[in-house]
Amino acid sequence: MFLKDDESQIADDFIQGTNSWTSLQGNQQIKELSCYYGGMTPPDKAHVYEFHVFALDKLLNLQKGFLLNELYHEMDEHILDQYTLKGLYEN
Repeated sequence: MFLKDDESQIADDFIQGTNSWTSLQGNQQIKELSCYYGGMTPPDKAHVYEFHVFALDKLLNLQKGFLLNELYHEMDEHILDQYTLKGLYEN
C-alpha cells in the first residue's frame, strides 16, 4: 500500500514508527512529526529504497513513534521468514 503524505498522517489502521528525520541528517525534526511518510529523500537525486518484510508468529505490541531498535527487540525470536526488496528511485 502506497500512501500520499497526508494519508499517512490520518491513517489509523496501522502503527508507524519514527523515521530518520529525527537524526542529525534529518535536521532533528521533532518525533511527533517524524512518525509519518514525508516524501522522497532526496527528492532530486537517485536513491535506493529498501523494503524489509517479516513473517512473524505473533502480533507486535508497539506504540506510535516506536524506534527501530524497539521493533527488532519486539520481533526477536518471532521471525519465521524475511525478505528484503531493494529498488532504485530516479526522477
